[in-house]
This record gives sequence, structure tokens and C-alpha cells, in this order.
Amino acid sequence: MTKFPFPLRYSIPVILILCGGLLGLFSSYQEIKQVYKDTENEGRNYLKISAGQTAIILDYLYRRKDTQSAVITIISQLGSDSHLKKVILFDENDNVKVSTRYELINLDAENTNAKSHLSLFNQIRNHQQGQILLSNNNDSLVALYPVLLNTLPGELHPSRIGILFFEYDLNFARKKAFNNIAQRNVVSLTLLIICCIVLWFFFELTLTRRVSKLVSASNSFSQGNLNIRTQLSGSDELAKISCAFDRMASIIEKNTIILEKQLRERKAITQKLKKTNIELELATKAKSEFLANMSHEIRTPMNGVIGIAELLSLTNLDTEQKELINVIQDSGKSLLTIINDILDFSKIEANKIKLEEQYFNLFELIKSICLLMSKEAEKKHIKLEYHIDSDIPDYFLGDCFRLRQILLNLISNAIKFTPKGSVFITINIDRKFKFDEEKEELQYQLLVTIKDTGIGIDKDKIDILFEPFTQGDASINRQYGGTGLGLAISKNLVELMGGTIWVESNGKIGGKQPDNWYSKVNYIYDKPHIQGSTFYFTFQVKEVLHCNLSPNYFSEAKSDKPQPKNELPQLKILLAEDNKVNQKVGLLTLKKIGYTADIANNGLEVLEMLEKQFYDVILMDMQMPKMDGITATQKIRQSDTKQPIIIAVTANILEEDRQKCLDAGMDDYISKPIGIVKLKNTLAKLTVQF
Repeated sequence: MTKFPFPLRYSIPVILILCGGLLGLFSSYQEIKQVYKDTENEGRNYLKISAGQTAIILDYLYRRKDTQSAVITIISQLGSDSHLKKVILFDENDNVKVSTRYELINLDAENTNAKSHLSLFNQIRNHQQGQILLSNNNDSLVALYPVLLNTLPGELHPSRIGILFFEYDLNFARKKAFNNIAQRNVVSLTLLIICCIVLWFFFELTLTRRVSKLVSASNSFSQGNLNIRTQLSGSDELAKISCAFDRMASIIEKNTIILEKQLRERKAITQKLKKTNIELELATKAKSEFLANMSHEIRTPMNGVIGIAELLSLTNLDTEQKELINVIQDSGKSLLTIINDILDFSKIEANKIKLEEQYFNLFELIKSICLLMSKEAEKKHIKLEYHIDSDIPDYFLGDCFRLRQILLNLISNAIKFTPKGSVFITINIDRKFKFDEEKEELQYQLLVTIKDTGIGIDKDKIDILFEPFTQGDASINRQYGGTGLGLAISKNLVELMGGTIWVESNGKIGGKQPDNWYSKVNYIYDKPHIQGSTFYFTFQVKEVLHCNLSPNYFSEAKSDKPQPKNELPQLKILLAEDNKVNQKVGLLTLKKIGYTADIANNGLEVLEMLEKQFYDVILMDMQMPKMDGITATQKIRQSDTKQPIIIAVTANILEEDRQKCLDAGMDDYISKPIGIVKLKNTLAKLTVQF
């Protein structure tokens, strides 16, 4: 903001002088304007009287025919009037008969000031009526009156009519009036200046010094001097402002002291929180590393247990032996599920889960999941059905494997807690919107509903259902098992996919339902007329108009038996594994597929054996003594020799472990325990060139 150029004690008097001067000029202009008008009116009245009476007198004198000297006397007397510039009597021939200026006598009107009014002479003679006119330059008035000169004997209509010409000077009267106005304005301006000087002294003594003190105190206060006080005395407004300023300064000083104390305390708390956060991050990292290590240590022997059980299941067994093998396989799968849940939850806590985008067919995905769960449903005589809205496109872009994990979790829960009846899955379009205005691509929000006729959820437990390590009832864990992490993991995954999850059971709703959702359950006498539970969740995916996915890309879920041996080419395989049990499992699994393999106990042995002979495929463990699989792979890729296919076979299942293997140069990744189908399909995919 631009500052005013003068201090208050100067600016107010200057403004008053300027305003007073402008007001005086304006009033003087109006007064002069009025004086000019009044002067003209007075001149007209004066001429009307003087010229009219003079014309009457001259007319009377000329009728007597012996008054030439009297006429000259009258004209001469009129010439002594300072307002009259010229007085001329023209004869009937428009020549000067008598004038206040003797040099004009006998001159014609063309050589006098009456030249511009000659056109009016005949008009005045004809009408016998005088006229008063304003001159062209507006500085004088002109009076023209007829005068009857000597008449001829026997003349019926006198024709010897002269013109009496008066020129009245307006400037004389105007100048006099202007001088009077100027004198008055000088007196007024002098009084105004004296008043402003007195006002300046008044401001200086009563206002300016006190305002300056307030300004100085304010500047000092703004610079951090909170002890400053104005302490002005008096009962006027400035004294009240001073009191208010002093009170404000006192309050601010007290609050500043309190705030500084709070800031010091907050700083200490912030530092403590930072330290705590660092400790929590370290603890979370240590927990994640511990869980990952535990997963590795558990998966390593689990690979032996599940692998041997799978191999045994393919041998000729009696009924009792098959039942025992099924128990081992089911227990192993349950244990793997628990381990995977704990690892997923630890990754969620560490904020390490990131969604991937793959093309997938939603119909094939649901079909494969229901096919996978159908065996468990058939055991309990549960009817498992699904319905997908016909308006939903076939192909989408999104994380189909995380979606599969959510669906498997919720559907397996529905089957687990449903002793009889049915489980029904429906998928509808919740809404759709453009996510790329230029490409006009659509993003869908789909609503998945999983309804069962099971035992339902207690009303007092439904609010904590999606919390980690919680279940609807303590007896649930004893009867049905589980870690209580499945729904918590599903909730986090759904939120990562841009949706929300909720459940409805026994007239209560748990979770976070959308604002536009309403329950369709019928209530009779305040009780829901429905059995079991209904889980809902929404998620967002992008529509794909064209996709070349094979319709059987979920074939692994459809088949748990190996294909005939003659489908794979003959390969030279090296198994890099330090655990003796896993070596045996690996060799037996390869044998079932139709292959044999050599064994290397660590990375150094892998390099030594590659120097002796070439291997088409190396099944490489990550963690081995002397040299791990990552280092061995890097050295192989750095060499100039013919490159084998390297497949990571490891108990480390975190995404960063998989990425570490691929970054090192491995061609694919298989997590333990190794299934026959999984290994066979991986080999088939990577060895098509042989």
C-alpha cells in the first residue's frame, strides 16, 4: 500500500487549505458569473432609462427647431458618464450629427462603431421602437433609439428620423466587481491559513505527539519488545486506544510466555515421538524380518512335508492311507495359509503392499475360484452358486491375484461357517466413471455380495470383526480354527483397490458401508427375516476393450494332477539346494515329471559344475552357505559362456525377494513348498525353445 507523502500534522492543514482554496475558487467563479449577469442586466436597465429618456428629450427639442446647442449640451453631458464609451446621434442619412467625440461629426455610420448595426437602422425607423443589444465580443451593450428630427412643412409622415446610438462599457463594472471579489477571497484565504496554523499547533500538541508515541510503541512491539507500554493519560479516544493497546500487549506477553513454554514442551514431545517412531519403524522392520525369516524356516521343512505327502498321494495307497495323506495335505495347506496371512498382515503394517495391474477375465476368475472351492462345499453338501451381471465387461485391468485372495478368503469363510444350505455370490456394477478424459476410458466400481445361510455373527461382535487378531467368538477359533487375520487383510486390500467392505448379520451392520447403500433384508417384528451373514465389498478396476488372454489362464486352479511325461523336452537340470530333505523332495518331484537332476549344495558348487558341463535349467535356492543363489546367478550372468535358464526355488516369498531374484538375472520364481503342477508348468513355460 502506498504511504501518504506527509505526516498527519502536515497533511490535515494542507488538505484544509487545498479544499478551502478550491471551494473559494469555485465560489468566486460562481460569483463572477453572477456578477457578469447582473452587470449586463443593470446595464440594460440603465440604457433603457438613459437612452429612452434622452431620445424623448432630443425628439422634443428638435420639434422646436431651435435647440441645436441644447442637443450638443445633452450629448456632451452624457459623455462624462464613465460607463458610456460613445454617444452618437445619426441623422436621417446615417451620418454623425452630434457625438461625444467631435472628430466623428459628419462621418457616415460605416466609419463608426455602429457599422455592425446598420442593418437595424431602417427597422428602428419603421417601427419607431428602440433596441438594446449585446456586442459581438460581449464586452459592451449597444442601445439604438429613434429620434424625430426637424419635420418639413406639410409633411404627413415625418421621414427625417435619426438614430441615437449608446455604447455602454460592461468591462468597467465587471472589473470593479472582480476586484471586490478578489479582495474578499484574499481575506478569506488569509483567515483560512491562520486557522490551519492554529489547527497544526493543536494537532501537534494534542494529537500528533500522542499518535507518534503510539506508532513508536507499536513498531517496538512488532519487533519483539513485549514489555513496551504507551501509558497515555486523558479521557479522549487516543487515551482509550492507549489503554486497549497496553492491555493487548500485556495479554500477548503472558500468552507468549505460555506459548513458548508449550512450544518447548511440544518440541520435547516431538523429539520423543520421533525417537519412538524410529524405534517403532525399527521394531516393525525387525518384526517383518523376523516373520520373513520364520516363514523361511517354516517353509523349508514344510516343503519336505507337503512335497513328500504329494508324492505319496500319487502312489498306490489303500483307503486308510489315502485318508492319512489327505490329513497331512490339509494340515499343511492350513499351516501355509496361516503363514501367508501373518506375512501379508506384516507387509500391510509396514505399508509394503503395492497393487499390480494385469489383464484378467472376471468371469474366468470367479469360475476358477468356485471350481476350486466346490470340493470343500460338496463335502458339507452346500450349494455354491454365483451370478455376474450381464452388463459387466469381460476384461479388466487390475490386481486380479489380490482380488482372488479377497474372494477366496470370504468364500472359504462362508463355507466354513455354513453347516448346511447355500453360499451365493453376485457381482453387480455399483457405478462407472471416466478415468481418462482424452482416451474416454471407463473405470468401474463393482459390488460383490457373498451371502451364506450359516451361523451368523453375534451383534456385540460384529463391530470388531475387521480388526486384526479378532474373531466373532473365542469358541470360533477352537471349533473352526484360523488366525483372525483374514478379514483384516481383506479390508486393507479392498481399501487399496479403492473400495470398502462391510457385513450384515442378525440385524446389525459392521464395517463401513457406502452412504448410498441400503439394506434389502426384510424385517418381521424388528427381527431380520434372513439366516446367516452377507458380506459386501466394492473395488475399482479399469475396463479393457480388447485383450488376447487365454480363457484357461487360471488352469492351475482347475487341475491338481500332473500332465503326461512326454509333453516336456529332455533337459539337463541342476538342483542347487543345501537342505538334504528338500534335495530329496526336489529329485523325487522332478522324477515324477520325468526328469533327473544333479545336486549342488551351494553357489560355489554351481559355478564349479558349470565349468565342467552345461545345464539347460538350474533350480536355484536363494539362501545357501558359502555362496547364496543371488550371488551365484549374478556371476553366471556376468560370464561369457552359454547361459542356462535359472529358476529361483526358495522359501522367501516376499515381493522384494521375488524382485531381487529377477533383478539378479533369474528367469522365474517359485516359492516353497513346490507343487508338482507348479514346477511342471514353470518348466514348460520357460523351456519351449528346447
